[in-house]
Amino acid sequence: MELLREIYERDLGLSGRDATSRRHGGNFWMRRAVRGIIFNARYEVALLHRKEGNYYKLPGGGIEASETMKMAMQREARAELGAEVELTDDIGLVIEYRDERELLQFSYGYVGQVQASVKDASCPAEPAEGEALSWRSLKEAIQLLEKHVPSTYEGHFIHERDLCFLKQLHR
Repeated sequence: MELLREIYERDLGLSGRDATSRRHGGNFWMRRAVRGIIFNARYEVALLHRKEGNYYKLPGGGIEASETMKMAMQREARAELGAEVELTDDIGLVIEYRDERELLQFSYGYVGQVQASVKDASCPAEPAEGEALSWRSLKEAIQLLEKHVPSTYEGHFIHERDLCFLKQLHR
């Protein structure tokens, strides 16, 4: 998968540290995650708004030990969107250096299409508590993330990462 971007605190105006300086003295955690630009039948993109932190994000989450990246993306789509999705392409990789949290995150982006709704107890048809799901055109999703300002440290990284994925697809 192609590396699209490396995001540092300095890129987001959160620190003066540059790409060559890392926080020392602690243990850095490495996290692998997936994100999806998931389209519905009207060719709208799923966006989740996280009220705590006031940020928007693409569906996705961490990859569990026994999963492939695609399996993780399909599991996350069922959980967050209540839908089965067909993954049609990969977008690329974004690496986040979250020094304040001592986290190095590898996020793998995919494109998918909703195939069917899932309506059973193991797959909620609505996002987690504190999140609201909306569907927007690709252009509207990009414009929203470009002008919206998250209120948390994590939110700034999430916006920048997901905006990178959206713009890569929009090219």
